[in-house]
Amino acid sequence: MKALIYEGPKVLSVQERPEPTPGEGQLKLKIRACGICGSDTAGYLGKTGRRNPGLVMGHEFSGEVVEVGEGCKLGYKVGDRVTVQPKEFCGSCPDCELGYTNVCGVGKPLMGCIDVDGAFEEYLNVNEKLVYKMPDKMSFVEGALIEPLAVAYGGVCKAGDLKDKDVLIVGAGTIGAMILSIVKTMGPRTIIVSDLSDARLETAMKLGATHTINPGGKDMKEEVKKVLGGKLCDVALEAVGITPTVQQAMAALKNRGTCVWVGNNWKMIEINMQEIVTQELTVRGTYIYTHKEFGEAMEFLAEHGLDVDTIVSAQVPIEKAPEMFDAIIADPNSYLKVVVTFD
Repeated sequence: MKALIYEGPKVLSVQERPEPTPGEGQLKLKIRACGICGSDTAGYLGKTGRRNPGLVMGHEFSGEVVEVGEGCKLGYKVGDRVTVQPKEFCGSCPDCELGYTNVCGVGKPLMGCIDVDGAFEEYLNVNEKLVYKMPDKMSFVEGALIEPLAVAYGGVCKAGDLKDKDVLIVGAGTIGAMILSIVKTMGPRTIIVSDLSDARLETAMKLGATHTINPGGKDMKEEVKKVLGGKLCDVALEAVGITPTVQQAMAALKNRGTCVWVGNNWKMIEINMQEIVTQELTVRGTYIYTHKEFGEAMEFLAEHGLDVDTIVSAQVPIEKAPEMFDAIIADPNSYLKVVVTFD
């Protein structure tokens, strides 16, 4: 089978590997679509420390069951069209017992990270408990979008009731676009999207933003006041994860406002603690999604749909994947989401 192998910083190659045989409790999948995540491109550049040479990356994927391993008990069968929640969890630690599978300290790394192969390959074995059967009308490309949608869904869930609220989304990349797609269904009064890329802001308007702000050289608080007639936001969702964007998100909040930190980029940032204290602001962190939230994100997609033609900038076969990584890095504003597809 063909597999996209990470050989080291800025080196990817398509190689032949033996097809895997499913183990106890595993399903063998024929991969049909796998999205390129921003963490994959950062890993390709050697920036994250979470991609070891010899690894197959890819954690946003869908496929078809082609073999059922011994001991499988959940009723999946050959031919089932599925997507996969890529974060393993033990199911028995205190966090898992409370449903917080995303912060399980016992489970393995996310698929496609460290030493756990992901889905940029034609076949992959997965634990059946991580699998969700896709609705019949959902395409494989849509199935590959469920993982980033689940990241956004987990963040929006922590923002509370958004009906008639003024909401700011900082960052108009893939996750910001997914957050926007969810927020617009929740009845907010205003959705402002902020980004330094005018092209991405144009896309945000197509996806349902009511206003956009390019904050370059501007005071975010004043820009938000201009939009809201002197008011500030009830809720901000930060989808970048660096000091400037976090500061912008916090500055845009009214007293007792809430900011959800979805972005996960810089390890250390600087924020105005007195601003948080004296305005009684709430800061919520969110890490990927729980197993349950992943399933709920799939249900959201089935019910509300996504503007796939706007969100997916390109689809390429695995043979073209190495050059596509370079293209994304060279011109990130031209690619919101790229999906690698398999025949």
